[in-house]
Amino acid sequence: MQNLSISCALVCLIILGSSALVGAFGVLKHQISAVLVTGVMYLLAATFAMFTLTIIHFKRQQVKQKPEKTAADCLLAGGVAMLIDGIFTARVFTTSWSLDLGWGGVTLCVLASILWILLSKIMRYSPLSTLLT
Repeated sequence: MQNLSISCALVCLIILGSSALVGAFGVLKHQISAVLVTGVMYLLAATFAMFTLTIIHFKRQQVKQKPEKTAADCLLAGGVAMLIDGIFTARVFTTSWSLDLGWGGVTLCVLASILWILLSKIMRYSPLSTLLT
């Protein structure tokens, strides 16, 4: 699960980096299709970021269960058994500001996608461009 989450995060970063290049090209060269593709790429990046955060969320919700006691466990000294019990309870995950920041980033990517798509519509049907031609 962790490898899948990291892969989704890397794909998200690659998409965001390439969409920045395509978006800059679209705005500077007044290419409507590049601006529209940038909006779709931001939506795709938000989707992969959502996958990443969902995987992290469900991984954190899993509770590690202790293995079944065997006859060998009964022979162990009390201190060793307490140490083993402590190992299984030592790994506690808490979600904090970073997960909230990630969901804020997903929201920001969706809003940026909407704005890029809206910019492509404005560039296509601009009344100023019809006056100049």
